[in-house]
Amino acid sequence: MHIEDLHRYWQISQLAAIAGCFHLVKVVGNVIDDEDGVIEHRVSQLVARRLLEHLEMEVRTAGLDHVPRFERHCVICNHASYLDWAVLLGYFPSPLRFIAKKELLGVPVIGSYLKRRAVMIDRSQGRDALSAIRDGAADDQPWPILLFPEGTRTPDGEMKPFKPGGIKVLAEAGLTMVPVGIWGTYEAFARHARVIKTGSRLRMIIAEPVRPADFGDDTAALAEEVARRIRATAAVSP
Repeated sequence: MHIEDLHRYWQISQLAAIAGCFHLVKVVGNVIDDEDGVIEHRVSQLVARRLLEHLEMEVRTAGLDHVPRFERHCVICNHASYLDWAVLLGYFPSPLRFIAKKELLGVPVIGSYLKRRAVMIDRSQGRDALSAIRDGAADDQPWPILLFPEGTRTPDGEMKPFKPGGIKVLAEAGLTMVPVGIWGTYEAFARHARVIKTGSRLRMIIAEPVRPADFGDDTAALAEEVARRIRATAAVSP
């Protein structure tokens, strides 16, 4: 077995052990948690931060005050790495609703979180990504939906054009859009990397919100403005 594979399996086992310990705490917390899942969110936030700390990641943030407090909104973020999830879960000011396939409900640790916090895609019930987003935007859950409009992780570190479908659905629901740029995660754990580069510096920058009403029916212009604000966060140094 190649030395890189051994390193990879060692990293996975360590991270799984950390997540497993926190999961036991969360299971106990779920017994007394209220319907808003405050304990679950706090434990999930702590485990995300602990995983990044174990990897010796330094995470810096800016623009947290740009998150609206008294209006329904969604979060639009670039997607460079699996580490993006940990950064958002650990450092975004509120819980987030991830868009996920129903099959992930069976994954240990992750599945129990998604059961309460996710907008689920269930193709067996005719519920594709767009219909799931549409239903999620219309329900009474207060936490914002997180959308990665590139559709998948960037293969080269460059932010790719946005797919308009999800943004159009969220705009039709009248949700204010909060642009978020996450930088450094690609260098730490690129799409085709097998081992996470420890000791990396990561940044999460939240830009000023974009309101769909300012763009009328011009979804393309709305998407481009959100993308422009996300790109601009690359130059921000917290």
